[in-house]
Amino acid sequence: MKISPASLYHTTAVSTKPASRQGTPASASTPAAVQPDSSTKVDLSPVARDLTSPENDVDLERVQAIRQALANGTLNINPTRIAEGILQDAIDILS
Repeated sequence: MKISPASLYHTTAVSTKPASRQGTPASASTPAAVQPDSSTKVDLSPVARDLTSPENDVDLERVQAIRQALANGTLNINPTRIAEGILQDAIDILS
């Protein structure tokens, strides 16, 4: 079953009407759209606040240099360094 983003804003009303005398079930109501309230307050976790801080901005010059090296075929990838970084992140999370 796939859940589309649009389905998150719909509720399905279930009819409590009994079946008609002909034996056919009563029809269910159509789904009503739920509108998000513009006054909803959201509290961010400390991790989310850290992610939105200006200190975590993307270094666009570095991104452009990587894109250029990738396009030129000169990007050197060091799998050992990548693996060590992943392992270090896992150690940091688990400790």
